[in-house]
Amino acid sequence: MSLGLDRLKSGLIALGLKCGGTLEERARRLFSTKGVPLESLDPALFARSKNPQGKFQEKQKEIALIEAQVYRFTEMLGEQRAATREDVERRMARTADELLEDQEEEEEEEEVESEPDDDEVPYNPKNLPLGWDGKPIPYWLYKLHGLNITYTCEICGNATYRGPKAFQRHFSEWRHAHGMRCLGIPNTAHFANVINIEDARALWEKIKMGKVEDAWAAENEEEYEDSIGNVVNKKTYEDLRRQGLL
Repeated sequence: MSLGLDRLKSGLIALGLKCGGTLEERARRLFSTKGVPLESLDPALFARSKNPQGKFQEKQKEIALIEAQVYRFTEMLGEQRAATREDVERRMARTADELLEDQEEEEEEEEVESEPDDDEVPYNPKNLPLGWDGKPIPYWLYKLHGLNITYTCEICGNATYRGPKAFQRHFSEWRHAHGMRCLGIPNTAHFANVINIEDARALWEKIKMGKVEDAWAAENEEEYEDSIGNVVNKKTYEDLRRQGLL
């Protein structure tokens, strides 16, 4: 009876009982539930808007459903549970050295699994050359070596060379030498940095003309000595001999 109206009302509401009436009626109603299960109480004590019996049955159904699911999962995972239990028991029976060996083997397996697939194509949106590790080289290194500059050689069949180093090297390689040979031009140092067919032919004609002009002329350059010791060229010597002046 020492409980106040509000506290009695809260207790009755928590049990789903009627909470109306005087202080004495509320106290008597609450006291009647002491030590008595809810399902054994007089239904007249419960509030009309509440149905604790129905709630209790619903709760029991939920519990039964959960228990059935647990039993079903237990049956489905029976083999895995048994294998796990055996593995734990086996590990507990092993020595420290054996456990250390198992740990090392597991670490090695993880390293093998974590290794990237060699057949996997690396991400290379800028089409950079691949380094020794199969990955694209850094872009700053790509530009440092001038690999962003391409050269096309018409003599090589319009082959493209990336970077000045590869371009200079190709003049001594088989492809350029074959192209020069097909043009009937010797692949000498005179034709360094010549990549156009017409330029190569024009330079070759110029070189041939220079060779003709610089060729050794025996009539003018071959020297003879006459009877009195004068040195003359071959043409002058032959003229004097024909005239009988020698």
